[in-house]
Amino acid sequence: MVAEDSSLKFSVMTFNIENGGTQVDFAKEVEAIKKSGADVVGIQEAWGHTARLAREVGWPYYDQRQHIISRYPLFESPDSKGRYLYVGVRPGKAVAVANMHLPDEPYGPDLIRSGTPAAEVEKVESIVRLPTAIPFVDKLAELAGKGVPVFLTGDFNSPSHLDWTPPTVGVLPIHEVSVVWPSTKYITDKGFVDSYRQLYPDPVKHENFTWPAGRPFVEDTFDGFNPSENDFPDRLDFVFTAGPSKVLSSKVVGEPEYKGSEIHVSPWPSDHRAVVSEFEVVPVDLPKDVKPASDRILDEKAVPEVAVAKAELQAGEPLVVTWNNAPGNRFDYIRITPVGSKRLAWGEAIRLYTRGEHEGTVTYDDSTVKGNWLDWYKSDDGHWPLKPGEYDIKLMLDDGFTELAATKVRIR
Repeated sequence: MVAEDSSLKFSVMTFNIENGGTQVDFAKEVEAIKKSGADVVGIQEAWGHTARLAREVGWPYYDQRQHIISRYPLFESPDSKGRYLYVGVRPGKAVAVANMHLPDEPYGPDLIRSGTPAAEVEKVESIVRLPTAIPFVDKLAELAGKGVPVFLTGDFNSPSHLDWTPPTVGVLPIHEVSVVWPSTKYITDKGFVDSYRQLYPDPVKHENFTWPAGRPFVEDTFDGFNPSENDFPDRLDFVFTAGPSKVLSSKVVGEPEYKGSEIHVSPWPSDHRAVVSEFEVVPVDLPKDVKPASDRILDEKAVPEVAVAKAELQAGEPLVVTWNNAPGNRFDYIRITPVGSKRLAWGEAIRLYTRGEHEGTVTYDDSTVKGNWLDWYKSDDGHWPLKPGEYDIKLMLDDGFTELAATKVRIR
């Protein structure tokens, strides 16, 4: 790859829109992105609304598997495995972007607040969150080592080791100890820069928490959550960079009532504030073997399907589920519940993720009782073997509760 002689400015935003962005006002999610001036946005909790968000912002480029929207063309490399995209910032010139959403439970600051020793919390973080981050980080670090400007956005569901330092103990909320949060430490050890902390290194003077945001109370949320005084604030949303990239600015986007917000939208539509950072970058030649990310967009006429290999099974017999024409979102999933179940709680249903593939097969057995992404804990208890009875097998949209296709299986 040959670096371009001249640099350019490039803005990146990370934004958890909370449960698809529709609980308050989807138009406010759009407004926040427009006001931010971002060129590319990594979305978390898209719930199948990535394409809609791009359209309403007025951008033609998006990728549902990575929940990235862009004013510039997006390209997928054969080795990306759904973990990063090239952004064509100039004809034939590019930077690389990845977006991730780390597992949400157990939440580290809650463990600290309950008296769990810092060393034990760090161990939990290394088991629960770090394995999800490593594949994204390692690939971007490899590209940065070749001279590619790279950017990583995400809701980490974890604070930063740069924020829980000895000077913050007894000063910031629940900072009773310093904590070396493993995910952010791993990233910075790989040569990445936390764009916000690069400009504002003192976490006491510039804590600028991103969660929870002061959005309005919603009577009937999808997950029963509303931010409250019981939720201690922290900085969970990040824009990292590595390679030939210089941080020019970094701002929190949120409600005007929060003093740390520099870009304001009211009412604020999410439980997370967003972060937008501007960089000076030196783009590289776009690799020859990439394909437009739009090649993965499914035809609108394609009808999602789900099927089981056998309609009746003996208790303990593996359940083989096949899907076809799934939209290709990162968190599309197969949901298994007893017929007639009305609960929507995370722990009540079995979740088997499609990993963003339009078609495929997954087996539910004793090895996948916690789901087929072992770092994404959505089942409270094991459900294996399935008890005798009839079960709904549904193809669901992007970690949400929208049903795309359904069938049934009977356990004898």
